[in-house]
Amino acid sequence: MQDGEYFDTLVRHAGDFNPFADRGWLTLARRFSAIAPGTRLRVLDVGCGTGQSRRVYSSHLDWYVGVDLSREAVAAARQRDPATSFLQADARHLPMADASVDAVAFSSVLHHLDDRPRALAEARRVLRPGGLIFAFDPNLHHPAMLLFRHPSSPLYRAEGVSPNERPLAPATLRREFAAAGFDRIGQRCVSDIPYRQVAVGSLNTLLPIYNRIDWLWEKSGLGRWFGSFVITWARKPD
Repeated sequence: MQDGEYFDTLVRHAGDFNPFADRGWLTLARRFSAIAPGTRLRVLDVGCGTGQSRRVYSSHLDWYVGVDLSREAVAAARQRDPATSFLQADARHLPMADASVDAVAFSSVLHHLDDRPRALAEARRVLRPGGLIFAFDPNLHHPAMLLFRHPSSPLYRAEGVSPNERPLAPATLRREFAAAGFDRIGQRCVSDIPYRQVAVGSLNTLLPIYNRIDWLWEKSGLGRWFGSFVITWARKPD
C-alpha cells in the first residue's frame, strides 16, 4: 500500500484526518507567524489533508491552495470548505507555474516521503525569488518519536503508521534544504502540540498523559532542542 492509499482508507473510514487538538494547531500557527510576521502570502500547502492545516497559515493568506496525494482527503476538504481551492497532487509534481507562490508549506508531510529531494526541488521551482519554504515534521530526537515511531526501536509499532513514515532528525532536514538550493535556513524544535487522537486506538487512553508531559517538556525549555516536532524554514535565493 502506498501513502495515498493509506490515507484514502483512513479518511474513508473516519471521515476526517485531524490528529491535533486545537491548541496544537495554534502552537504551529504562532510559530509560522513568528517566521513571517505581518505578511500576506500566496501559500501552497502541500499535505493539506482534509484541510485542517489551513488554520496554521490563515492569518497570513493573500490566497491559498491546498494539495494532497489522498483523493479522499481532498474530497473531504472540498466538502468542508467549498470556497477554498484543494487539489489532488503529488508533492513531486506540483500543479503550479514556476515562481508563482510566495510560500510553500509542507504540513507534516516530508517525513512521509521517500524522495524528499525531488519534493524540495519542486518547492523551489514554484517559489518566487526570496519566497519562503516552511515545514513541520515529527522530530527523531524526541523520546516518544524515537521509541514508538522509528523502525529501529524495539518498541516500534507499525500499526497506524503509513508506509514511508519516519520521524526526521533536524540535521537531516537542514542538509536536504541546503542541497536543494535554499538559504537562510532556520530551525526550531517545539512541543506542546497535543494530539486529539492517534491511529492506534489502544494508545488514545494514554494521550492525556502524553499531552501533559509534552506541555511540560516545552515549558522546561527541552522542547527547544528535543520537541516532538521540528520546524524548518528557509528562503529561495533572490
